[in-house]
Amino acid sequence: MAISSKRITINLLLIAAVASIPIVEKFVPLGLHISDPMTDVFVYAILGLGLNILTGFTGLLNLGVAAFAAIGAYVFAISTCEIYPFQLGFWSALGLTMAAGALAGFALGAPTLRVRGDYLAIVTLGFGEIVPITLMNADKFTDGVNGIGGIDKPNIPGILQFTLINPWPMYGLVVVLFTLIMIMIYRLEDSRLGRTWDAIREDELAAESSGVNTVIAKLQAFAVGASIAGIVGVVNAAKITIVTPDQFRFAVSISALA
Repeated sequence: MAISSKRITINLLLIAAVASIPIVEKFVPLGLHISDPMTDVFVYAILGLGLNILTGFTGLLNLGVAAFAAIGAYVFAISTCEIYPFQLGFWSALGLTMAAGALAGFALGAPTLRVRGDYLAIVTLGFGEIVPITLMNADKFTDGVNGIGGIDKPNIPGILQFTLINPWPMYGLVVVLFTLIMIMIYRLEDSRLGRTWDAIREDELAAESSGVNTVIAKLQAFAVGASIAGIVGVVNAAKITIVTPDQFRFAVSISALA
């Protein structure tokens, strides 16, 4: 726990240093526009944290993490946009999206429990390609290649007003989400579940022989990683106010993996 607390402290200091960079844009008249691209940096960082649960901790190569972000983005869009009957608020839709991401992780993890190595990579690659194509062809629900537009930003009454011309609130939200997810993952790494994932990564057969329930542990890794990727889909949708299948192609998964 002491090591984890030290790492969290160091990372919080690094996050604070990086997060303070766009302050130059606000207070120094140099014509810089840093906060918007820095938001994208933190979005990819969150996606990398989610991928690290499965590929880093558990040792299961996932080449389709963008598909979980796509599922999260479309669940969020359908549950909040005016053209659909649900119209949930941002925060309740965010919770629904995380639950949908976890279910998608279970759905992919369950049939791949006995698949390892390169074969698992091929399965996740296929999943990553199938999801955008399915969304593109489901015109009745997703408007196909046109995508879903008019997505509201997460306003906090009396505190923050999220608009297209003011990137600061969205940047702050992404930094806060990244920080909370980073702390949660470090705590998970030091937990019993985290040590279980480490054991599976080092030698799954030995872990199973020692009494570790590898089936449940791997499903949990899929669910947690997919849930975090779903958050990325929500943030991306709220940032640009539109979601289309082209936003979640194979290149996004490779970028997160890299």
